[in-house]
Formats: sequence, C-alpha cells, structure tokens
Amino acid sequence: MMPKPFMNRRLGASVRRAGPSEPCNAATLLTGDEGAVTMILAVCGSLMIGTMCTALDTIHYETTQARMQMALDVATLSAGADLAHTDLSVAQWQKDARAYYNTNMPAGYMALTMPDANFSATVSGTPATGQTIKLSASGSMPLLAPFFFGNNSGGSGGSGSGSGSNSPDVATVSASNTALRIPQSTLELALILDNTGSMSDYASTDKTQGTKIQGLRTAAANLVSNIFSMTTNDSYIGLVPFTTMVNVGSALSPAGSWLTSSFSAYNAKNLSMTPNSNYSGSGWGGCAVEPRDAGGNMYPKAYAPKDVPGFRPFYYNVPPATNTPNPGFKITSYNVTTNKGKTVCTVASTNTVTGVPLTYQTKGSVTYCGGGDSNAIYDSWGQPSTNNATTTIDQNGNTNGGKNGPCAIAPALFLTKSSSTLTTAINNMQANGSTLIPTGLLWGWRMLSSSWSNSLSNGNGWTSANSALPLPETTQNMQRVAIVLTDGENDPGSANGIMPPPSFNGLSGVGNSVLKAPTVFRPDGSQMTNGSMSSVDDINSFQLAVCTAMKNSGITIYAITFGTYGTDTASVAAQQTMQSCASPGNYYHAPTNQDLNTIFQQIAGNLGVLRLTQ
Repeated sequence: MMPKPFMNRRLGASVRRAGPSEPCNAATLLTGDEGAVTMILAVCGSLMIGTMCTALDTIHYETTQARMQMALDVATLSAGADLAHTDLSVAQWQKDARAYYNTNMPAGYMALTMPDANFSATVSGTPATGQTIKLSASGSMPLLAPFFFGNNSGGSGGSGSGSGSNSPDVATVSASNTALRIPQSTLELALILDNTGSMSDYASTDKTQGTKIQGLRTAAANLVSNIFSMTTNDSYIGLVPFTTMVNVGSALSPAGSWLTSSFSAYNAKNLSMTPNSNYSGSGWGGCAVEPRDAGGNMYPKAYAPKDVPGFRPFYYNVPPATNTPNPGFKITSYNVTTNKGKTVCTVASTNTVTGVPLTYQTKGSVTYCGGGDSNAIYDSWGQPSTNNATTTIDQNGNTNGGKNGPCAIAPALFLTKSSSTLTTAINNMQANGSTLIPTGLLWGWRMLSSSWSNSLSNGNGWTSANSALPLPETTQNMQRVAIVLTDGENDPGSANGIMPPPSFNGLSGVGNSVLKAPTVFRPDGSQMTNGSMSSVDDINSFQLAVCTAMKNSGITIYAITFGTYGTDTASVAAQQTMQSCASPGNYYHAPTNQDLNTIFQQIAGNLGVLRLTQ
C-alpha cells in the first residue's frame, strides 16, 4: 500500500515524507527557494567583481598617469638641454623629444596606446631672451569594469564615446608640463645666516659632527663653491650674518645718506661716528636702527638710501637727551648683601644720566638687582669721570665696540663673485648673541634691492666695485634669491640676561621696546598698533610681513630650520613661521650638519639653468 501523502496545512500543499526529490529544471529553479538564493548570489558576485575591477582600473590609471608624467618631465629637461645644439632643426628636435619620452614610456608599456599625433613638443622664444618648452602627451588605456557593467561601444573596443548609460571601455590618460630655459642666468643670492649663541651647541648628542656653527660654515662654503662652478650662471653672492643686529659697517659708508649721523634726539653731545679717545667703546660699531616715522611706527620695507626717515646709528650706550619727552636714562645703584644664603639688594642711589655714555665703575659686583624696576640695570653705575680706571660700557655690561658687544658680530659682505672672499667671511662667523630673524631678512632684502645700488643712490649705496649692483629688478633672466637659516625662535633677550634687552636692538633702537607696525596684522586679524618687542608672537608677525613683502617684490625665499624643533610650543611656532616665510615648496628642516650640507647642495641645484615651471 502506498503511504498517504503528508498535508502541509499552512501551504495547503501535499509533500511526500520520503522518496527522491523531483527533477530541478529552469522553471523550478527560478520559482523555488533555491533559485532565489542562487540569483541573489549571482547578482552580488557580479557587483563585487565589478567593484574590484573599477578599483583596479583606478589604480592602473593613477600608476599609468604618474609614469607618463615622469617620462614627460625627463623628456622636457632632456629636450631643453638638446637646445644647446644650435644646428638642430625644429623637426629633429621634436623627434629627439619623443625619443626621450619613449625611453621611459615605450609603446604599449602599461597597456597604453598613444598615436604619434597625441604627442606634442613646442619651443618658443629665443636663446638670447630665454626659451619656453612645452610638452604634452595623451593616450588611452583599456578598462576592466566595462566587461561586467557593459560598455558604450558594444564590446567593439572603441573609444567609449557613446551616449548610453554604460561605462566606456577605455580611459584617456594625459600629461603636460612647461620648462624655462635660460642660457645665461644672472643670480643675486643673499645668505641670511643665524650667528646667535645657540649655534655654538653641538649638532648631535654624540658630538661627532662638531658644533652647529661649524656645520653652517662648511655647508655655506660648499654652496658657494657649487654655485660658482655653474658656467651657465653669472652669480653674485652676499653674506648677512645676524643676531639681534646686522653689522653693515664694512659694506655701507657711515657718511652715506642712508644713515642720519646726527642723532641729537638721544645724544645731545652728538658723539662722533668715529671713536673718541675720551670714551672707551665710543664710535659707531657698524649696526643701525630701523627707521620709525614721527608717530613711532615701523614698516616692513626695504626703504632706499634717500628715504626719510632714515636709519640711525646704533649706540647702545647713549641715553636720551634732556630735550626729549622722556629725558635721560635712569640708573639705580644697589648694595648687595647676603642673608641666610639669599642675595639681598638695597637701593644705594638713583640718578638720571643724559647725553653721554653710561659708565661702569670698577667697584661692586654685577649681580642683577632690578626687581620690578624696568629701568634698573646693574649695580655700581654712575656718571663718567676723569679717572682713567673708569670704563665706558653699554647698559648690559658689554663694551659697545668690544668683542662681546651686541654689534660685535661678523660683518655683512655685499654681493661678490669672489669665492675666496666669501669663504673667508663665512669662516669668520662666530656664535654669540640673541635672535631677531626679521632684522636679518630686512638687510638681506636691501642687499637684493636695486634702490641700494651706488648707481641709483648717487654713491650712497653698497660698497662695491660694480656700482650697478644690485641690478634692476627688470633685468632679463635674473634670479633674486634669499636663503634664511635659523636654529631657534625669535628671542630679543631680557633685561637681566647677558643678551641685549628688548629695548636695545636693531629693530627697537635705544630705549624703546614698543613695536608699532600699522600695516602688520597678527594671526587673529588685529592690527599691530600696540605691539611689543617683548612679545615673540608680535615679532613673528612682523617677520611674516617682511617675508611677504620680499616675495611680492620678486625675491624667492628658501627658509631652513636647523637643529631640534617641534619639542615645545615656542619652537613649533618658530617652525611654522619659517614655513610660511618660504616661497612655496622652499622650506627645509636640517636636524644635523650632514642634513644641512645636503639641503644646501639641493638648493644650489635648484638655481641651475633649466627648471620645470609646471
């Protein structure tokens, strides 16, 4: 007897309990549960494979385009060098350019198809004025995704330009660039180099690389040698060592109109620019104070020797005269005692000195006792006397003309073609002093500004055998470049340190720590009408304003930070300031002496005859 069928009450269908299943044909597969699962798997699988193909196509495209661009860049530089062969016809030059390209991107490489008509090489201009080289290439590469999603060409391998909703079966890959060839380039380069005290630190913890100043001397000398070896460049290089000052005494005449040698506003006796035997340390040390207008405002400008107001001599040890709004310089002398191991300072006398250098009596100690008195300096100061034992020195314990004075730094050297002169000046750099980067930048800018040439300033500019230097900014094929290097952040010093305090340096002048710069804006947008030389943030803002003005004048700036950065807030801000100071792509960091030498050589290579501009 046959078993009774089992009734599925929910579906109302009869299903056998046992026995072989019925054959599975196409109709039952599509209508049954098994068929639904199969179709879902099929659709999902296709989507996954199609997505993978799309990703592979993207990778293939990016790799092919990068390879094409690289091959085109090499071809452009090689074709530029090929222009030196003046007997080449344009047709032969274009053929050579394509051959240079094919060397790195041969036909069919990476499945790229590029007809000859899709490669273009043009050159415009003349060898005398400069030539612009333009290369472009365009080809097609096959895509995988259309095999799964369909293609517009119906699988015919066409270009995929149809109007359907499917994907094209090929992708267009293109590359282009432009290079400028300057057969005879004139280079004016200012090396603006940090000579501050921290440069005497060792460049590495194991001390094997020597000090940072030693590494800087080596790298700078190698840079000079490298640049002067380029026969395609007519190069002039100047040196601007800086601390809080730049000493221009050997490069600019003190009798020039750029300097207001009569400075009765703070020197009633008008001390001579030359040393006075009656005052030890008198005479001009070679440093100048930035101009300020009648309102006490400063500006990030190169100025010109003829401009008014002009620069003032820096006399660190001359107080204001009696006819100024704030006459004299307050001197407080202290008695120094020790109580339970602590230094105790009591005021012995207070007086105001006007119109003459301050003097330091040989008695007493140099313990700082200023406390909250902003005008207080060291103890045992007084008026000059006829006593030969009295020594004239500046307010911070250093003789104005002595080897430790604020202006006692390696002098600036104006643009020259003499490698030996530059190397000697570089080797004379010493590490001593505090840091004001904008001071170095401003004098580096003036070394590249034609308004400071003797020919345009009627003999009041830079001392040089070539009165036309710096050349006019409109000179064809000329590069004006500044390389600025520092190993620290802006630090104007403090009143109780061994460095010049904020109110005594090349920016602030003598006895003025106010930094009023109405054309300068801080990062928060506020106008610097009430800035301070004691604020590193304000000095950073002024530095960026100087860099921006230099770049706007056509100067290319390379900025280098040297040593350890990024370990504290101040150094991070300094590094960011230097990054913003540099022209795009021209910021470098050199942790070691070896890195610095490599960077200087790389920069030297960038100043060559042929360079890609796009």
